[in-house]
Amino acid sequence: MTRFIPGRREGLLLLIVFVFFDYCCSGPRSGAARQGYAPCRETQPAAEQATLFSKTNSCKAALTAIAIAAADGREHALSFGRDPRGTIIRSAVSNGTSNSTIAPAISNRFADLHNHPENRPPSSGDLYHFIDQATATSGTYQKFILLPDGTVYALVLACLQDAADFNKHFPRRAGIHDTAAGRRYQPTFPGTLTEEINQLKGWGGASEEAALAFILQKYKAGIALLKKNPDGHFRRIYTIEQLQKDGTRSYQTRSCPD
Repeated sequence: MTRFIPGRREGLLLLIVFVFFDYCCSGPRSGAARQGYAPCRETQPAAEQATLFSKTNSCKAALTAIAIAAADGREHALSFGRDPRGTIIRSAVSNGTSNSTIAPAISNRFADLHNHPENRPPSSGDLYHFIDQATATSGTYQKFILLPDGTVYALVLACLQDAADFNKHFPRRAGIHDTAAGRRYQPTFPGTLTEEINQLKGWGGASEEAALAFILQKYKAGIALLKKNPDGHFRRIYTIEQLQKDGTRSYQTRSCPD
């Protein structure tokens, strides 16, 4: 277990996060974008928090445990919490199926980690579960996803009110229950969003990563997609839409600088 004692840097970071949430949520949430919108600046505090946590011994050990468990080709998860003294504690690793797993319960849970058997970014089910947990913890929750190639994503909150609005305007659809296979699929986006994502990937040639980041931006979901870079820092992934000469649109991801 790792003892977490906030120092001057962490205390300042919490202050920055509070000021950012107030700025973000007090601004207008209609139209194409807020005036002065800066995708990197608005999520820098959350990215720094994710980076700090990822460097703790507890998180490093958890990544190793999930990577070992993932050798069976299924999803596995564990949760992070804190005991009354503020010490970071971890749950046992849960064993899921090829496409889903449950984040175990633990006291004062503030984050969870699971793997994807395929090299795919966070899913719709991951997103909706994150919204539920972020709402329950007033915005302090983090979700980490480990891929077979070593890529680590994180979902973090940028604006709690925006996330609540997204959840209201685009409610999840229950996953299909395949009785024959004994499998229940994760919650999915409503039909309108599913169709738009398919168009982004089909006509626009967007990767799954680019499509997810674009949807989060376009509909101001209040949630940011982070990705760990080779230096071990989490940075926001955002998508640039470009209009080509032939009238088609293309989509490319960008990563916020250090």
